[in-house]
Amino acid sequence: MINFNEVYYKSVLKEAVAWTQSLSTMLFDLPRAGFKDLKIPLSSPIFKRVWPETIRSKVFHLTDYDGVGKLKRLQGGKKSISAFYNMDDYIIQSGIKTEGGYVVELEGDVLAAAPDDISSQPDKTGRRWLTLSTIMNTSTASDPGLGGSSKLKKMEDDLGRLLIKILKKNGEDVDEGSLDNIIALQWSGLGKKHGGKTKSLIIKDYIDGMEKIMKKYSKPLGALLTDYTKKRTLDPDSDSGEKAMWDELVVNNFKIQKIHVGPEFAPDFEDQDDIDGFPFELYDTPEDMVDYITRTVQKIKL
Repeated sequence: MINFNEVYYKSVLKEAVAWTQSLSTMLFDLPRAGFKDLKIPLSSPIFKRVWPETIRSKVFHLTDYDGVGKLKRLQGGKKSISAFYNMDDYIIQSGIKTEGGYVVELEGDVLAAAPDDISSQPDKTGRRWLTLSTIMNTSTASDPGLGGSSKLKKMEDDLGRLLIKILKKNGEDVDEGSLDNIIALQWSGLGKKHGGKTKSLIIKDYIDGMEKIMKKYSKPLGALLTDYTKKRTLDPDSDSGEKAMWDELVVNNFKIQKIHVGPEFAPDFEDQDDIDGFPFELYDTPEDMVDYITRTVQKIKL
């Protein structure tokens, strides 16, 4: 029988940890695309208030052996994770943020879903965030998104007014002519200028303001965030004919149902009754895992 204390698989979780930032840094550090990099919270308490009816779905999560134990500790909590309905067999075998090889079957509350990797970013508390560009961009853009630009035309104006309001409240003289200039100079500068209680109050005003805006656009925004749960299939690009290698869902309050182990690690568990207390299934090929996932996803009823 395998001694789990001696099991070690090389992990690249350090990459994920390095990507995780404190909220006090994340909200003000917007170097790539200015205003379009503004962060939108995927917060369970906010979602419960804005969208009281929760979508609960079976989903899958790619991880490594160490990740199974971490998921076990997160069960039933508010911290969210990335999950999927569809994933290429190569990615299942090679991994994304970990070595891969283990697919965990879960049931959880869906906060967001999209037919491509939407790069949801966790802060150090476990709350995830999307950039404004992810909300607005089309699924076929070089930086793929949810396609909200035509449905949320006034939302950007409200977000700009929120930043200006917070800046003025904290003694800043604001040139309202350019939102990108406000982001590059004044909003980022505000985060560097203040700390402690003052910065905490600025962050509170930001999150409270975001919730009001999300509530104002609750119908179109809610549809953008969750409509993919109804479709659950990846379409080929109209120009290239290629499909995304995986889709992405953000879920929390999840419960682990089963562990699926790929061929590289399956021999380690041939004589075991469970993995960390959960039932499991072993596979001869990654393609067999994909086949099971596809058939299971097609049977989901929401």
